Amino acid sequence: MKLKTIFTINYVIAFLFGAGFVLLPALCSSLMGFNVTGDSALIARGMGVFVLGTGVLTFFARNASQSEARRAIILSLFTLYILLILYKVSLNLVDGIPFNLMFASIYVVHVALIVSYGYFLFGPPGENRIATSSTSDT
Repeated sequence: MKLKTIFTINYVIAFLFGAGFVLLPALCSSLMGFNVTGDSALIARGMGVFVLGTGVLTFFARNASQSEARRAIILSLFTLYILLILYKVSLNLVDGIPFNLMFASIYVVHVALIVSYGYFLFGPPGENRIATSSTSDT
């Protein structure tokens, strides 16, 4: 699979989830099992804006040529999705937020993105791996 395809999948999913949290924060929060009282809509909208930001980043990065900057974007996204998995695990195990279908789908998406970005960072050398000394585009 090409990196452009991964970026495209990432931005489509980010726009869908981000728009959902920005436009329908109470619904999205309740689907995840969060308490929807008080300022939770504001927090959900903030999360949605962040997710939309990753969508914008991957939208514009999808056609970038191989460079140090593109490698930094991939490494940042790889790290981000690992941290988000750890955050969600802490929500489920420490904070008592119930594990449900919405959480399961988010876990699946994030693990798939971690594996995909990890492949381009650490996978076998060659055309698919992002190496700083190579000039070929993936």
